[in-house]
Amino acid sequence: MLKKLRLIICLSAMSLLAYDSSGQCYPDRHSTNWYDGWISCEAFPNPNPQHGISHWIMYDFGQVYALKNSKIWNSNDPNHLNRGMKDVIIDVSDDGADWTSAGRYTFAQANGKNTYQGFDGPDFTGTSARYLLITAVDNWGGACYGLSEIRFEAEDVATSIAESNALEDRCFSVETYPNPFSVKSRIIIQSQCDKEINYRITDVLGRSIESGIIGGVSGYHTIHLNGSMLVPGNYIVAIRQGNQFAQQHILRIE
Repeated sequence: MLKKLRLIICLSAMSLLAYDSSGQCYPDRHSTNWYDGWISCEAFPNPNPQHGISHWIMYDFGQVYALKNSKIWNSNDPNHLNRGMKDVIIDVSDDGADWTSAGRYTFAQANGKNTYQGFDGPDFTGTSARYLLITAVDNWGGACYGLSEIRFEAEDVATSIAESNALEDRCFSVETYPNPFSVKSRIIIQSQCDKEINYRITDVLGRSIESGIIGGVSGYHTIHLNGSMLVPGNYIVAIRQGNQFAQQHILRIE
């Protein structure tokens, strides 16, 4: 059964995954607000080590899907159209560790109007993936990199025994609680591997809030996040252990 997936990364909300839904009065139009989208002003280690330190955004669909058509809205802030991604590399993965290239593409620049309707993105022709990674090669000349929205069409696929085993072999899992939070939150990492854990918390502009290293001991590890000095908004938690990577969004509210 064909299902539409719609994902948005924005300043005031966490990563959203919905079926057959639309949050716009005119579904194919996008606002000109800079905060209605994703922005990266600081490069960060890429989940795919081949891309090194770079500007990137990764989508986690929660399970493996067969990806079909896509539609893209580039950064549409009329004062910062040059932030929009231009040449990009797209990779897909079932487990977040082993990546397969889905090609190199050029994203058209937005027009800065509230009638902006985006453009047709890649057709992934049924490529199966749980994770989709977009890495910016360059943009339209801005100091930061931005993307307003990307929408996918996808369908369920059966999970094979090999895929199930691969999920069981993951070194760690991550939970954030409470989320959203007002003052304090906990990031709980359950590790099954005796490998060093690297973590970093950033805002949506890529500015580092906190980072550290947890010694290579399996078990439960808790990072206590004090939000009393943080402005309300969306924050990104990135965890790496060995060659495995995870990312979560956490929302600080009043």
